[in-house]
Amino acid sequence: MRYFNTTTLSLGFLSALCASAFIYMFHFGLVFPWLQTFLGLLALYFWLTLPRPALFWSGFFTGLFWFWWIGLSFRYYDLAWMIPIVIPAVALVYGLIFWLIGFLRPIWLRAAAFGLIEWFHPMGFDWFRPALLFTGSLLGDALWQLWLILAVLALFAVLRTRRRWLVLAALLGALHLPQNRPAEALPVKLVQTNLNQRDKWDPRYLRVIVEANLASIEEARREGFKAVILPESAFPLYLNREIDLLERLLAMSEEIEIVTGALYDEKGESYNSTYFFHDGALKVMHKVVLVPFGEEVPLPSWIGRWVNKAFFGGASDYVTAKEPSDFHMLGLQWRNAICYEATTDRLYAGNPKYMAAISNNAWFLPSIEPDLQRLLLQLQADRHGTTIYHATNGPVTAIIHPR
Repeated sequence: MRYFNTTTLSLGFLSALCASAFIYMFHFGLVFPWLQTFLGLLALYFWLTLPRPALFWSGFFTGLFWFWWIGLSFRYYDLAWMIPIVIPAVALVYGLIFWLIGFLRPIWLRAAAFGLIEWFHPMGFDWFRPALLFTGSLLGDALWQLWLILAVLALFAVLRTRRRWLVLAALLGALHLPQNRPAEALPVKLVQTNLNQRDKWDPRYLRVIVEANLASIEEARREGFKAVILPESAFPLYLNREIDLLERLLAMSEEIEIVTGALYDEKGESYNSTYFFHDGALKVMHKVVLVPFGEEVPLPSWIGRWVNKAFFGGASDYVTAKEPSDFHMLGLQWRNAICYEATTDRLYAGNPKYMAAISNNAWFLPSIEPDLQRLLLQLQADRHGTTIYHATNGPVTAIIHPR
């Protein structure tokens, strides 16, 4: 059994450890760019050279180490029994993807596959990006830098002379060169909340949550901030239905600009939305890219309706906007992004200079999900020159500057 011998399993496991270490280093606050660089290069070399059985296990364990937290959200649909099914199922998907890549015998084709894999989105999920291995390392995380790294490692693998070590000098071309531009200190306060996902939507806590949000806005005003950003669904209700609350927020916006997440109802259809209050006026911006199996079922409609009925209590998918939304805050143009979509390429069309991103990470706590999301946001900030103001329920609230 080639797939279950000790050597095959060990190589798969070791290569996955190298490919996942950067996430856990970030999670535990271990900053060693040189070590991250070495492990990232070693992971890619493994992926280019492992035999197909070991490459399957490398994909399986990499999917496990990166995405085991996906199953945790099923707790809140009363489907906790699915967690031990979902976790290995997700890992198996990546195992199969790597296994298929293993059929590419020329090493150049395998390198091309890993260079292009971030455009392959199983079930609409696009968080597997090999360039992330180098986000925060000595090397850059742009696509062209990943392709250069893969080309150098592929050439190193096929050469069989001592001079092949000289090829590695070409990696200097992929070094990350800091932009060395001063980070602007905008008078924007990010509000971080720490509400349990189940409590967040419990009607018994609604009044307390609403008053806490209003208090946070007032505190930001007293501290001299000109704008405040609250997390996704900070107000766990259909805010456009709550006339009295809207009027309070509109009145507060005469003195401080307010960005907050809440639901929006229109003709019985639900949107996950951002509300922007400014000078007594309101702009509502809807989410564009939904979370697969969280906010939509990425399957044909007839299957999707059955899945929603069987597993999600008959709930309908959220409705989306057709295009990303921009708004003007503090006299500057900002791109609006809600949680998952803030990590997607679509939201960075036009390379916006500023983004207000709001998230609710309580679905997946405790886990590494907030850290992986933070790294993905850094990758997008690096690639597009976008400064991201990210407010979260749960970790990691931060201002993310391009490196």
